[in-house]
Amino acid sequence: MKIKIVGHTIGKLSLLLSITMILPLIIAIRDHSPDRKAFFFSIMIGVGAGLILSLLKPDGSIRRKEGFAIVCLGWIVLTAIGALPYLLSGTIPSYTDAFFETMSGLTTTGATILTNIEGTPRGILLWRALTHWLGGMGIIVLSLAVFSFLKKGAPLFQAEVPGPTPDKILPRLKETATTLWLIYTGLTITQVFALKFAGMPFFDSVIHAFATVATGGFSCRGISLEAYHSPYIEGITIIFMLISGMNFSLHYRALQKKSLTPFLHDVETKTYLGIISVSTFLIMINLFLKMDLSLTTAFRRSLFQVVSIITTTGFSSDNFNLWPPFAKGIIFTLLFVGGCTGSTGGSIKVARYVILCKYAHRRIKQAINPRQIIQTKLGGVYIPDSVIHEALAFFFIYIILFVLGSLVLMATGEDVLTSLTASATSIGNVGPGLASIGPYENYSSLSALAKWTLSFLMLTGRLELITVLVLFYPGFWRK
Repeated sequence: MKIKIVGHTIGKLSLLLSITMILPLIIAIRDHSPDRKAFFFSIMIGVGAGLILSLLKPDGSIRRKEGFAIVCLGWIVLTAIGALPYLLSGTIPSYTDAFFETMSGLTTTGATILTNIEGTPRGILLWRALTHWLGGMGIIVLSLAVFSFLKKGAPLFQAEVPGPTPDKILPRLKETATTLWLIYTGLTITQVFALKFAGMPFFDSVIHAFATVATGGFSCRGISLEAYHSPYIEGITIIFMLISGMNFSLHYRALQKKSLTPFLHDVETKTYLGIISVSTFLIMINLFLKMDLSLTTAFRRSLFQVVSIITTTGFSSDNFNLWPPFAKGIIFTLLFVGGCTGSTGGSIKVARYVILCKYAHRRIKQAINPRQIIQTKLGGVYIPDSVIHEALAFFFIYIILFVLGSLVLMATGEDVLTSLTASATSIGNVGPGLASIGPYENYSSLSALAKWTLSFLMLTGRLELITVLVLFYPGFWRK
């Protein structure tokens, strides 16, 4: 393990994160808010730590080992620095809670411990949303676009970008990172103005655009988008959640061809939209029959919530904690689905389900005719067995971590439903769950052990499990 290059790179990341705090600092100064001192000192601490680590002279290039260490340890260090504004401003007096809120932001989970969001200073709210936006496309991917010394940062890209197979859309990694961030920024700016045009205040539009495109879900309102009572705002948000839950490589190809053909030919995208359609229809019928709602209202509520959960955004337009058991069951199931490969969405990802379903079909056919040689295809392309094995391993580890996380929460005294959904939403980076962590509730009542456990699950889920777990393998640290 080349410790110096790991420390040097994390130092650069710390500098980058600290610089972004200037934006909320400007808002705090403009509002004459007491949190301006918190941002100033947080920037000083972050820059100081970054400069000290940057003095370490890189010893060689970044290998796969260093890539894992930089990404995992980098995210932990950035979370520790990002928690400072909450702590120093007194908005969140407990470091455990401040770390939890920051980890939730950077991993785009959207689980919060804040109980009075409307009373929180605007600088803090902007920082909270900004952590979403930085973590959505990935701080490492941003660094690849910014820092020239990371020209050979392929291991970093592979360790951070979500999905079974990270996709380089351009020959050079820096060009790929820059293009992804340009598309990401373009979508964000477009949504800001769309929400403003729909009647949302400009500051609120920025907060919700950051949260939507990053599929994070932090709102500046206690009851999320339901506070605006606007079908236009909900419609715009649905569109951008859908887009953000799709593969950004396909966005690039669609822009290149000026056509939707890349999406129409993509098996994962069609499956993703199919799951959304079926889930929306089933919940709509259930709400119509059990809650005496009109079909229009039932459709509006079900579509918004299905898209919000499957993309792991976590916004709410209704208190789905009060929905019938069948509807809540579908919502719980969607916690384990997630968006498409290469999107900002979390959870298991639709592509893995497609791969596993095709493999299961192949095994059934081979059981009938053992001598038949069958290869698994995805979109007309053969899938190597190594990719299938990785998907199987990922699914197994994911479920094991979900179960262990649930048991830890139950051991702290939480009820079964709260424990199950808190574990599922944390490792899936979704946010709201059911029972005491529903859309109208928060995570403030959980114990410190529960919050640290969920923070670990958030990080592990965002970095696709192996990037984090490999650090616990003793052989990883040997030369």
